[in-house]
Amino acid sequence: MKHSILILLTSVNLLFAQHTDQHDLDTLSLEELMDIKIYSATKSYQRVEEIPANITVLTRKDIEKYNYTTLDELLKNIPGLFIIDDTEHFQIGSRGSLGSSFKLMINNNSISPLRVPRGGTSNRNFFATPIKAIDRIEIIKGPQAVTYGSNSMYGSINIITNDFNEGNIISLSKGNNKQSKVFARISKAQENGGFTLNTSFYQTDGIKGDLSDAFNPNYFASRGSKANKSLDGLLENEYKTLDFSHRYKNLTTDITYSKTNYGTYIEPTYRDGNEVEQEEKTISLTYEDELNDKLSYKINFITSQKNYDINQFNILSNPLAKVNNHAEDKRHQLDMHLNYAVNDKIKFLLGATYEDFDYSLESTLYTIANKRDYSFKTKDLYSKIQYKFSDKFEFNSGIRYTKRDKFGIDFKEDNDLSNPHYDNHIYGIIPKRSDYLPEFSAIYHINANNHLKFLHGKANQLTYSSIEKYEEIKSSEINYMYISKNYQINSSIFYNKGRNISLFTQSGTNLPTTYVGDKITRGLEFALTYKPNHNLDIFSSITLQNTKHKVKNSSKNYSPDFSPKVLSKIGMSYKNDTTRYSIYANYIGKMKAPINNSNERIGEETNHNITLNANINYKIKKNLSLNFNVTNLLDRDNRIPAGSTLTSFQKGAFTKGREFLFTLEYKF
Repeated sequence: MKHSILILLTSVNLLFAQHTDQHDLDTLSLEELMDIKIYSATKSYQRVEEIPANITVLTRKDIEKYNYTTLDELLKNIPGLFIIDDTEHFQIGSRGSLGSSFKLMINNNSISPLRVPRGGTSNRNFFATPIKAIDRIEIIKGPQAVTYGSNSMYGSINIITNDFNEGNIISLSKGNNKQSKVFARISKAQENGGFTLNTSFYQTDGIKGDLSDAFNPNYFASRGSKANKSLDGLLENEYKTLDFSHRYKNLTTDITYSKTNYGTYIEPTYRDGNEVEQEEKTISLTYEDELNDKLSYKINFITSQKNYDINQFNILSNPLAKVNNHAEDKRHQLDMHLNYAVNDKIKFLLGATYEDFDYSLESTLYTIANKRDYSFKTKDLYSKIQYKFSDKFEFNSGIRYTKRDKFGIDFKEDNDLSNPHYDNHIYGIIPKRSDYLPEFSAIYHINANNHLKFLHGKANQLTYSSIEKYEEIKSSEINYMYISKNYQINSSIFYNKGRNISLFTQSGTNLPTTYVGDKITRGLEFALTYKPNHNLDIFSSITLQNTKHKVKNSSKNYSPDFSPKVLSKIGMSYKNDTTRYSIYANYIGKMKAPINNSNERIGEETNHNITLNANINYKIKKNLSLNFNVTNLLDRDNRIPAGSTLTSFQKGAFTKGREFLFTLEYKF
């Protein structure tokens, strides 16, 4: 099979090979777009074909061709990815995995990790990033541990919002489902740098649905008449965001603030639902300089705080029951690294990262209260070397030594809220852990258009079900890229093997299971972009993958949950005079629900998902445009499996129905 695929890729190369012509800025060819230097993959500036990773890059012009309305809508059209909104998190699916295994960044600054042992906070703040603030987005699939450390098992997503040359924007949007959106951007390039300010407000009623279509008939009988029977009015979303970037000579300051209020459904929900309020603040300082033409360095400091509150957690039928939850995490991170070009053939990267993480949780459930506190520190050293053997061959290798210090967990529990003292107080010690995370790649530049990459890496992260164990993944991949004036092909054969993976997710009544095992995924991705001229743009991709679960000390291989065997995307954008028309669709194959502690599926297998979106953009004047966007044009009742976090939808959880949005935008 592998030989056949390589022959196919070579044949496609011969079919599409051609010369490159230069176009002006408004008609950039794919070849010129790929000439953009990317930093996030290697902590040095490189062209896409030189980067030792499988990378997809979208510029602002790419995004505007399809006028995506939200970040999750954009990511749904990235080859090999799918997004699930389980009302608490936006779960990112990739290469047989669903969850929080991507390093998420804004302007090269990592945000608070979602996957925190024994208590995680939602990533909705990241997904609240307004689409019109994005100047470029870089998506890397595959382990990125040497570059970013833990919590980058399946790749990284980096959003750039601070291109000082992109100008100013004001936009107003209104649509059905009570959608309202306001966005403003002020940007100015200056002699020694510049600044950019993005701010936005967005609200919507969110996902709707009749719960009688999601549960078996005996569901409501077992939960009483007070349990909610409809999602309408329960899952409203409201996002407020601000990000500010300023650069003066070598110093860059980034400030981001986001506040999200959203409804989440936890089975069973009573009264008027559960509203979550999440607030996140981040400040980062970056100083970079070149000491000479061979040696450069960069220092990056990030401090962030995330608060997560659920008040009147309505999972009890007693209207007097006091139920709430407050979580807070604080993070300080310092990264220092230098790049040294020994000569024209050898480049060297050496770096160190220090992170201090504090987590606290206070919750009350009727007459029971508990409080949990812990903090831990990680200290990492990493190094990469690039050897350019010739104009055609180059090799990259790297290793990260990651160490988590010993730390304590303080747990308090109170079974009687009538007195101010906790009944139980437990203090436990978690031993230190360390690990070595290697990576290796070889790149063969067949010619100016054809590039072949051999990639291998290892990554880890703290597991969901245990604070002591690391999940880990070893990944091998053959990636082929073809880049020309009008065509781009990005294709991969990949093999992932995960260890200590918590195979089963929690349901509404169960904590995460302690079952762990191996998760093996084999697959093929093929993506094609065709851009014959400035007026027409076409993309398509298909991912075929097969995943198996194997529990330790057992001969059983379980069919995986949330792991479709087929993913496919297709889209076309055409400009005619002052109007641009776009249509794009994605397909997700059938998915199984998780297995609970009794080895039973939480819910039924869901059918394939098909979503068709359309967009019309009309330029009224040079700087003024009107946009009309429709998502789920067919109003198809797509479902996702139950149990991704807190809810056991027996017949599958709902996704959004048809939505339309009008946007008036002024650029100046």
